[in-house]
Amino acid sequence: MPLTITNPYRLRLECLRNVSPGCADLAGRIVVALRTEVMTLSTATLIEDLFDHLDAIAAQHSGSVTRLGIWMMGLIHAKALLSTEVETFLSDAATLGGPSSVGPA
Repeated sequence: MPLTITNPYRLRLECLRNVSPGCADLAGRIVVALRTEVMTLSTATLIEDLFDHLDAIAAQHSGSVTRLGIWMMGLIHAKALLSTEVETFLSDAATLGGPSSVGPA
């Protein structure tokens, strides 16, 4: 079951789309892939965490994709995402975040 689309999600997505349409598209793909029925985190926490990571990638912060990867490893462990999905998401995030986004967290 994908993440429930809430007003905070819509607002964060709109703000992200204004800065980086590519990161907003990535957010949408991640949300569709999430299997929230196996998660113990609340929807609000998942949304906040996801957009905090993607905002940093959109701003091309150093290590931002690395931090997203660390966060997503927890989602793999919880079986909320598949490792193949995460590989694709991280590859796309690295393209959006630029070279410095993949490095020390």
